Amino acid sequence: MSYLTGVLPDLFKKSLRKRALLAVISGLAAFAAFPPLELPFTAWLAFIPLFHVIATSGYRKSFWYSYLAGVVFFASVLYWLTVVSVPGFILLSLLLAVIFGLFGLMSRFVMKYSINLLAIPFAWVVLEYVRAHLFTGFPWALLGYSQYTNINLIQIADMTGAYGVSFLLMTFNVAVWAWLAGSRRKVSYLMISLLLIIAATSYGMYRRDNMPEGSPARISVVQGNIEQDLKWDQRSAEAIIDKYTDLTRNALADAPDIIIWPETSYPYLLRDVDMAGSPMAELSEEAGTPILAGVAYERDDVMYNSAVLFTGAEKQPEIYRKVHLVPFGEYIPFEERLGPLRKYIDKPIGDFRPGNDYKIFSFRSVTRSGDHRSMLVRRTTFHKLGVLICFEDVFPYIARNFAREGAGILANITNDAWFGRTAASRQHLQASVFRAVENRVPVVRAANTGISAFVDIFGKVISRVEVDGREIFVEGYDTREIMTVPVKSAYTEYGDIFVFFAGFFLLFLVITEKFLSLTKK
Repeated sequence: MSYLTGVLPDLFKKSLRKRALLAVISGLAAFAAFPPLELPFTAWLAFIPLFHVIATSGYRKSFWYSYLAGVVFFASVLYWLTVVSVPGFILLSLLLAVIFGLFGLMSRFVMKYSINLLAIPFAWVVLEYVRAHLFTGFPWALLGYSQYTNINLIQIADMTGAYGVSFLLMTFNVAVWAWLAGSRRKVSYLMISLLLIIAATSYGMYRRDNMPEGSPARISVVQGNIEQDLKWDQRSAEAIIDKYTDLTRNALADAPDIIIWPETSYPYLLRDVDMAGSPMAELSEEAGTPILAGVAYERDDVMYNSAVLFTGAEKQPEIYRKVHLVPFGEYIPFEERLGPLRKYIDKPIGDFRPGNDYKIFSFRSVTRSGDHRSMLVRRTTFHKLGVLICFEDVFPYIARNFAREGAGILANITNDAWFGRTAASRQHLQASVFRAVENRVPVVRAANTGISAFVDIFGKVISRVEVDGREIFVEGYDTREIMTVPVKSAYTEYGDIFVFFAGFFLLFLVITEKFLSLTKK
């Protein structure tokens, strides 16, 4: 008992303590910036109460109060996971909150030794990056995602990734707290923060007005809204194919260059010998249009969650096999040891294996226009398409790898029906917005249910599949002409160089300011 008394923080002894309440307020304010509340301005001020707690606490309490803020944030943002697994929701919230706890420790160190407070935003960026990569990574609800509708501000992501927007938000939080706390550098912190925000917004306005002329591609997406308990019911397979076939034929009236079906929308297991004669291939032949569909694909007794491009009954389809699988959803990590967990999880767990290459699909669009001599000109453009399956679009490195391989368009095929009528779909859309800006490629989303939408190269959602104002648990299709541009962004070329700069600069600030403090003694 004495051990517990020494380790557990005061917040577990007295639930109404002021510091614990302030930590909870920070967690809730950060959550409020995300769907379902979606109040992005709260992210600019969310951490101020927590900074007050950290400034008046020791290291141990700084960790635990920050951890509490993290638990509140992640439990609130990820509430939709309870639809899938309550134990998984609890465990993930508790694990992810460690990042907040470490942030509290680092912030306390900076404050204790009077290190430049700008080290704190750099620390946040580094920790967000760690969260995005450690143990397969989970870069869901990065702080910068909260600003996904602030189109001018988020354009800096084509250089810094989403982490740059997170940095701006945390810099402003630090500056306002420093002002309220009466820091001797409060004016300089606030000026630096405002200048960075103005510079980022100005860059965004400039970038939107100065983009090379693009090439159009006309794409249709279909959303079948198949109930989760029917997707793999053998008795429903033909009805599912009929529904998607009807939607596809309706979309053909819009003369698309390609039609995209969602993740695992084809209800049969496909093998190489089955593909050329499958209903999908025959439908593509009938339509005279390529159809990209999510399928469960088997080769050499190995299952893959895949995207397959069908281009006719006589042609062998092309295949992309998902490279980043969902742990405890599509496979069990360390199957030999953790395999018995399957019987304790009430949702089906796949037995998929990951692919190992970034397959680029190609399709063409044909445009007709007159030239200055009033002659009719027919132009054929070949577009390159990369596919992000399920939650692969939340991982910046996957989208970047496709863009580096030449993809001018990214398609996210997904199925958010798992999460019911929650905000999960809108949170998922936030990631697609940033993948578009980071790589300057449009993102086309096709969901079984979720948000099927078109996102342009500036991260603007230009259209969605909607019925009576509803986006999820509806069926329909949409066709839009999107523009691709012949540029590679700095982010596509150099990746997360901003994060590595943040790590270097953090060390620089800590070492130099610590050295200066020692020389003054």
